[in-house]
Amino acid sequence: MTTRRAFLGRWLRRGFWTATLSAGGSYTYARGIERHFPVVERLDIPLQGIGPAWEGLRVAQLSDLHVEPNEDQPLLQRTVEILRREQPDLIVITGDFITADARRCADLIAPLADLSAPLGVHASLGNHDVWYGAQLVANACHSHGISMLHNSAHSWTRSGETLWLAGLDAVWGGKPDANAALKHRPSEDPALILVHEPDYADILAASPYGHGLLQLSGHTHGGQVCLPGGIPLLLPSWGQKYARGLFHSGPLTLYVNRGLGTLGPKARFAAAPEITLITLRASS
Repeated sequence: MTTRRAFLGRWLRRGFWTATLSAGGSYTYARGIERHFPVVERLDIPLQGIGPAWEGLRVAQLSDLHVEPNEDQPLLQRTVEILRREQPDLIVITGDFITADARRCADLIAPLADLSAPLGVHASLGNHDVWYGAQLVANACHSHGISMLHNSAHSWTRSGETLWLAGLDAVWGGKPDANAALKHRPSEDPALILVHEPDYADILAASPYGHGLLQLSGHTHGGQVCLPGGIPLLLPSWGQKYARGLFHSGPLTLYVNRGLGTLGPKARFAAAPEITLITLRASS
């Protein structure tokens, strides 16, 4: 498997990205326009076990903020304003709050304190959070009213129907434990699980917990800098198979968010920052 150092070395080769973009005359657009404006992706996802009590639940997903001390925050502020207008029932954030410095995380994610939802705001850790300051990131989230799900779960019951929300530690560098998170969930209950790295879906799908499970992930940035049509040029470990969008792995459903921030070059091309708005539907 690719090591952390090797991955960062590849990702941070800015000359490669710059040359690729410049060849298409798109570097100014990728750096100055696309990366600053989040796109709202709306989709209905049927999930086995969803009954009348949870039909139509609206879930907002953010991922990969990658806040940094020397970056301004208009993108994060725009994102918060959009979510406040949308008023989802539940907000989740699937990791990588930081890139390589967690010391100012609480200050840099302060706009998230303005988020609220009837079922709360919940998060899981990403590989960068684990590499550079998991506890600092978790504390920062807690200070802004964000629940950190670390191999743990919440559940809510309406009219006798229970919905679960679980979150795992980062796969790359962490210690994900699906058993700890889901062991109390009856197999017939629908569940959402926050897992930063999307390719872990195949492992969950083959586990006893894959039935009626919706995995929400990020990590790949949708490729961040892609060929036209969204074809990724570079993808990280644990994000090679599922780069962006909706997938199925056995009984499990997976959605991969493109993220908000950037890693390496401050540019995005054919991979705009994403706010996902999912409406849960009963499966036919």
